Amino acid sequence: MLRAVPPPAARPRTAFVLSGGASLGASQAGMLQALYELGIVPDLLVAASAGALNAAFVASRPQRVSTARQLGRIWVTLERDDVFPMSLSALVGGVCGRRDHLVPASGLRQLVRRHVEFEDLSEAAIPVHLVTVDLADGRELLLSTGPAVEAVTASAAIPGVFPPVMLDGHCLVDGGVINNTPISHAVNLGAERVYVLPTQRPQHHLQRTPATALDAAICGLGLLVNNRLEADIARYERRVELIVLPPPHTTGIQPTCFEHSARLISEAYLAARTTLTAQTGGSPLGLLAESG
Repeated sequence: MLRAVPPPAARPRTAFVLSGGASLGASQAGMLQALYELGIVPDLLVAASAGALNAAFVASRPQRVSTARQLGRIWVTLERDDVFPMSLSALVGGVCGRRDHLVPASGLRQLVRRHVEFEDLSEAAIPVHLVTVDLADGRELLLSTGPAVEAVTASAAIPGVFPPVMLDGHCLVDGGVINNTPISHAVNLGAERVYVLPTQRPQHHLQRTPATALDAAICGLGLLVNNRLEADIARYERRVELIVLPPPHTTGIQPTCFEHSARLISEAYLAARTTLTAQTGGSPLGLLAESG
């Protein structure tokens, strides 16, 4: 008697969630390399802030190791002025109340134009969804279509640091203000397996006194939003399969300093590779804690 061979089990719909973290976003290049080396690729990408830059980069290229390595090379060559070009007029205007930002977005926009290979988010080979916040009502706005330069810049526009981005009648700023690691959106978009790529551990105090006013603004914002990750892990770990990759050690690294990118990438790669190859079915929160 012939027996029907059951079809192979379908692969769970997989999302990569990339958090913000300014210069600490370099670590995600190492995490992505580890994922690709093991044949783990996303069906969708969900990101905020610095993670939006990384997500848009990989969404416009093949999902393979060479793409992650290329992203890493870009991070290693970045300098502070490439992202945070200090303008005396913007700085004085921001302090005196004549402008709503301290740093012009010219460097950020140039990075997006140079490295994202699609004009509209809807053209991405892998669907990419970027979290922003509408200043008019303080609500999250998820961008899945629209001009790539505007969308990525809006998602990374740290309020008070960069100017807001006007898009389709909305005044948009960094999505990390409310949802820095947007697991919730990945779940709502139908993901069944979610790989979370955080840039730092949840923290309840500053690990080092900020060196500049710009660092203080970014660090203070980080304290406000970063601990949502713990709550979201507890909320969603029973609804989907959550794999939270361990972030590298970031103690003492200012969020506007790009001198440590090579180390962050290397440490994140090794930690992610170890975690992914030795998955034991432990809790996602436990994986995050192991990096301590």
